Amino acid sequence: MNVPFFLLLITIFSIPWENALMLGPFGTIVRPLGLLAFMMTVLAIMRNGQYRPLNLIHYVLLAFILWSGFSIIWSADPDLTLTRIKTYAQLFIMVWLIWELARTQTQMNMIMQAYVWGAWVSVVDTISNYVSEEQVAYGRYAAEGFDPNDLGVMLALGIPMAWYLFLNQKHALLRWMNAAYLLFGMWTISLTASRTAFVVGLVALLYILLTFKKLSRGMKAAMAVILAASSIYVYQKMPEDSLERIATIHSDVSQGDLNGRGSFWEAGMNIVNSHPIIGVGAGAYPEAMESLIQERNLSHNTPLSILAETGLIGMLLFLVVLFLFLRVATKTGNLESMMFLTLLVVWFMATMFLTWEMRKPTWLLFGLLALEYARTAKPALPAREHPL
Repeated sequence: MNVPFFLLLITIFSIPWENALMLGPFGTIVRPLGLLAFMMTVLAIMRNGQYRPLNLIHYVLLAFILWSGFSIIWSADPDLTLTRIKTYAQLFIMVWLIWELARTQTQMNMIMQAYVWGAWVSVVDTISNYVSEEQVAYGRYAAEGFDPNDLGVMLALGIPMAWYLFLNQKHALLRWMNAAYLLFGMWTISLTASRTAFVVGLVALLYILLTFKKLSRGMKAAMAVILAASSIYVYQKMPEDSLERIATIHSDVSQGDLNGRGSFWEAGMNIVNSHPIIGVGAGAYPEAMESLIQERNLSHNTPLSILAETGLIGMLLFLVVLFLFLRVATKTGNLESMMFLTLLVVWFMATMFLTWEMRKPTWLLFGLLALEYARTAKPALPAREHPL
């Protein structure tokens, strides 16, 4: 394994638990690891004199970043916009590193495995906090430094990846560790008491049903028993406080307030009505919101956030990326197609209640998408040997 790719795997592995280890001015541990991977990759390119040309997805992402950069000219808060531009640039570097360093299906699988292993770290940390009764809020548990909602969705995204890897791996220990993630990942999601994460976690589990026919008859019976027993176990081990909060999903939706998000969304729609074409500037939503309702917060809705901050132009560019995501998911092999469709649905449903356009898991999905886009553009070869 080459050094830059190894550093990329360590970077991806760190994403699901990055907030547990802060490095002062460097921020989370992911930033210096990503910088080191970037430097080593650039040195390798300079030494070899070769690099991988970008594809359509990269150019659309670059266009979105450039448009976000232009918005500093009219931004309601230029400092916030500058910060957001820097964040987008760093996230694109991660997407580029995935593209440049992962050339085969096996390497793509290794990237997903690194994410799942990283998710295991947060699973263990959250369960440890539960055992020691260290709550981040009443009836809610999370890994060190994480908001329960963000953590829960991160773990939910790992569920389709873990099942896909289980279906494709031959190493028994790795297979069953990925299968075990389905149980412990979902249990940990329940410990966060995040209603959004719990719902999208259940959606993520649908990938198992969609691909269950790929198992042998004996494996189907074994997995059916394990999943049924696991479901009962998870339900019995859920803290009563967490269960009560999750049970309020229906009443919260019926009331339409969704834990106070209604006022944030109303402010966002007012921002859109006032600046429909170019927005108020990337990252400037909190400033624009404060001028309307004297409260400073994120939108808690990714499409609304993008539309309010970058206007119709930025929203159209982002929608192109999502369209390509959907197009790739419907053109690839059955297992991959169902996985990418599940990931897209999980991400989209979660981002109706979270601001995630600048979060690393979102751009990790874009990186995987670019790899799969390259594969669907070429004639099919054996999955484990196919250059991406």
